[in-house]
Amino acid sequence: MDREMRATINELAQDVIDIFHIEVPIASMEDIVRKMGGDIVEDDSVGMYSDGYIEKVPQKDQGKCSFKIVIPSSQPPNRKNFTIAHELGHLFLHMGFMIDESLWNANCNQSFNRKGDSEIEWQANEFAAALLMPKDQYKEALDRHTEGEQVSVSKIAEYFHVSADAASCRGKWLGYLEW
Repeated sequence: MDREMRATINELAQDVIDIFHIEVPIASMEDIVRKMGGDIVEDDSVGMYSDGYIEKVPQKDQGKCSFKIVIPSSQPPNRKNFTIAHELGHLFLHMGFMIDESLWNANCNQSFNRKGDSEIEWQANEFAAALLMPKDQYKEALDRHTEGEQVSVSKIAEYFHVSADAASCRGKWLGYLEW
């Protein structure tokens, strides 16, 4: 993914935060999905195939689409947060939710799985990281949890309700941490 695409995705994530009045750190991804009109379904059989998926579903008697995100209940809370945010990345970036009405309503049976390492999966990961750990808030958390040369990535992760790996990768992509 090139720098321009990364910047566009980060701007989109910030727009979503602003439009839906999302407070960072995000306490409940489930509440955000409901605010957007979607549902979260926990189904442990999904874990055999992927970390989760998003699916457009037809709204009864309205001829329009809604969506649901399916995740395994066995995922740890921090992993669920990232999975849900990742699926929201597909919602906006690849399904056209609130961005392209004709794309959004064109195929109410479309779905994306959180699996693999294709370009669209990297884009959804970038969206998830930008939604859960916006650049400015990440820098503030980094400053609070750095003593001398020592950065406590685990405390940054705890603050944003994500895994240490997610917090570390975000810091590296933002240029705050070394690869």
